[in-house]
Amino acid sequence: MFGKRFQLNDETLPIVEEIGRHMPGGFFIYEAAGDGKLLYVNRAAMDIYGCADLDEFKELTGYTFRGMVYPDDYDSIATSIDDQIESQNDNNDHVEYRIVRKDGAVRWVDDYGHYTETDAYGGIYYVLFLTSRRTGSVWRTTWQSARLS
Repeated sequence: MFGKRFQLNDETLPIVEEIGRHMPGGFFIYEAAGDGKLLYVNRAAMDIYGCADLDEFKELTGYTFRGMVYPDDYDSIATSIDDQIESQNDNNDHVEYRIVRKDGAVRWVDDYGHYTETDAYGGIYYVLFLTSRRTGSVWRTTWQSARLS
């Protein structure tokens, strides 16, 4: 299943959903084409956006990766992701960007993604992300902050 082409499809998506329930941060999967239609988002991701349920998350983001990203940040991070995937053999990327929560608060996130090809959806990214805080020019994830407390 995890060979050269990850076989994400209707049969394997429930397995991914079960794994996603136990992830220590936000986790989502989106199509590489277009605005990045979301295929899956876990509960922690909805919490990061301040959404009570999937319907609220869909309304807030349009259920696309583009809709998840602060509008002024999207073009630069999309370019960065493409550049990283093209220049590295492991198909991994890391970007930092802002989001807008349902309550209007702006937060920073660290996004760690991986690109792969699937038969069912074509190119996809699966992403783990964590909220971040800026202190001057220093980034600290909320997970790191909790461990330091």
